[in-house]
Amino acid sequence: MNATANKPETHKPARRGFPSLPCILCGNANGAVTVSLEDLGQFHCNECDEHFNADAVRQQLSQWQAVLTWCDQAPAVSE
Repeated sequence: MNATANKPETHKPARRGFPSLPCILCGNANGAVTVSLEDLGQFHCNECDEHFNADAVRQQLSQWQAVLTWCDQAPAVSE
């Protein structure tokens, strides 16, 4: 008798989260950035072992948004 034939299939839950989200400090996307459950505006990178907050993320996004806006307004280069 095959013992595995009567074994019920286990349901694997769908993965939730944001895979490959790089740390804003070290840039590593392979490490895990965690969110503090005590303060959801606090983050920790397990790769570089640094902490940062939501305001630091917003500041970095704001700086990149300014660059993207400028790039979008640049004239096209004729070939």
